[in-house]
Amino acid sequence: MSDRVLTWFVEGIDRDGTTQGPTFTLDQDYGLPGRVNLQAGQAPDADDVIIDIKDDGVSIFTRQPRLKKGHTSDWWEEFNFALSKMEKDSLVSLDVVQSGGVKRLTVELELDKDE
Repeated sequence: MSDRVLTWFVEGIDRDGTTQGPTFTLDQDYGLPGRVNLQAGQAPDADDVIIDIKDDGVSIFTRQPRLKKGHTSDWWEEFNFALSKMEKDSLVSLDVVQSGGVKRLTVELELDKDE
């Protein structure tokens, strides 16, 4: 079980390549994320959904997560291991690089305390 889960919910995405939802400020140091979960109320019908989560403006991924066209859920565990931890007071944001026509997108980032 994760120590903290950051959750973004985006009803509809009006433009690709933009930051969506809130930007979170971390309350303490966390290690590398455990997992990212993607859920769609309506599956993307035009193309795959591609997201990016940034920690102080730097991607936390080696490859950006995708939710395949026609699918409503997936998860991702390929993180940028050059990033050793996510530090207290850093800003964490969600970018939707490509929306693919998705509706009601939920993105969850699972974090564990840095021990």
